[in-house]
Amino acid sequence: MYEIVMTDNAVKALQKIPKADVDNFMEKIIIIAKDPYASLPFVKRLKNSRNFRFRFGNYRGVYTVVDKILTVTVIDIGHRREIYRR
Repeated sequence: MYEIVMTDNAVKALQKIPKADVDNFMEKIIIIAKDPYASLPFVKRLKNSRNFRFRFGNYRGVYTVVDKILTVTVIDIGHRREIYRR
């Protein structure tokens, strides 16, 4: 299982969203950490990037995988209408 690391931006964003969505986020990120390259219906690779995105409710999380140290780093979290503008 990969270790889950969150940036400061991701932690701040997670504190601002509703608790039900936070619970949904935790479920999804744990599934991702077990096998970050598995074909999951809620995960897509971002175009022209090494990053992935996953959806949970009306929110999206952007993460990257570092295989050398076995970590999944959550870069940012945001509402689906705002996250891709950053």
